[in-house]
Amino acid sequence: MDRSWWAKYLDEVNETFAGARFTTAKLEGKFKTTRLELRRFRTFGNSGAGCISLALAGGARRVVLLGYDCQKTGGQTHWHGDHPHGLGNAGRMESWREKFAALAASVNGTDVINSTRETALTCFRRLDLEEALAL
Repeated sequence: MDRSWWAKYLDEVNETFAGARFTTAKLEGKFKTTRLELRRFRTFGNSGAGCISLALAGGARRVVLLGYDCQKTGGQTHWHGDHPHGLGNAGRMESWREKFAALAASVNGTDVINSTRETALTCFRRLDLEEALAL
C-alpha cells in the first residue's frame, strides 16, 4: 500500500522474495515492470489492517495475527526499529484501534484471531498461538 516503501525496497524484494506482491498504490515507471500487482481492497489506514483486508479479499476463512500490538511495546513502534527517513513510523497509531474495529465489523464470518503476546487490540478474539494453530 505504501508507495514510498515500495520505491525504497522494490529492488531488494525482487532479489529476495519470490511470493506474491500487492499494492494499492498507483503503478507507474519502474513499478510496471515488476511482479507488483495493483489490487483494490480497503486498507483501513494501516498496513496491518490492510494485510487482513487483503486476506479477506482473497477468500481466507481464518486469519491468525502475530505482532499486532498496536502500542509502543518496549517503547518502540516497530519490532525492527524505526523505518528510515521518508517512510512512515506509525504516526497515527492512536487511531488504529477504531480502524481495526471497523475492519472487524466487516469480516463477514472469517475467523480473525489475535495471537499477539502483548496487544492493545481488543476487537478480535484472543488465543495463544499454539491454540490458534491447532484449530
